[in-house]
Amino acid sequence: MVSHSELRTLFCSADAVCFDVDSTVIREEGIDELAKFCGVEDAVSEMTRRAMGGAVPFQVALAERLALIRPSREQVQRLLAEHPPHLTPGVRMFSLDLEET
Repeated sequence: MVSHSELRTLFCSADAVCFDVDSTVIREEGIDELAKFCGVEDAVSEMTRRAMGGAVPFQVALAERLALIRPSREQVQRLLAEHPPHLTPGVRMFSLDLEET
């Protein structure tokens, strides 16, 4: 285990940080919403079920689900415009003003 101070130092010195925010920071599960929007919800749900059960590795399941959905940039933008994600209660919106020094 690392201390809070060590963790903060690590995050502040990282070039990039990645978080899975689906069903944690936002209430929606993004890939499921995109599959529904693109009309392939049932097939993607089945692949998700198999992956969650351990039958398929996560990376394989993600690639297969995206291959089923085949979303265009325009579809993703339209989905976000028509059905914006909702923050989970207790999570507040913030922005970082990152200026180069």
